[in-house]
Amino acid sequence: MAEWHLPPEYIVSNWTHELLNLMLEKLVNRKNREIRDVETAGSTEQSRTVSDTELFALLGDQIKVVKQ
Repeated sequence: MAEWHLPPEYIVSNWTHELLNLMLEKLVNRKNREIRDVETAGSTEQSRTVSDTELFALLGDQIKVVKQ
């Protein structure tokens, strides 16, 4: 239920069995995709490594520094 940010009461009273089955099927597919992506990310870790200089160059002005 937390996956859809809905309380169980809402799902019980407003969703049909068909909709619940479809949502659960899509949830399982998404979780399997996430697992597959995590497993394959380990094999491509080398290609995703960047130096500090490259990282800050890529981020540009997206980092805000607040001095107090």
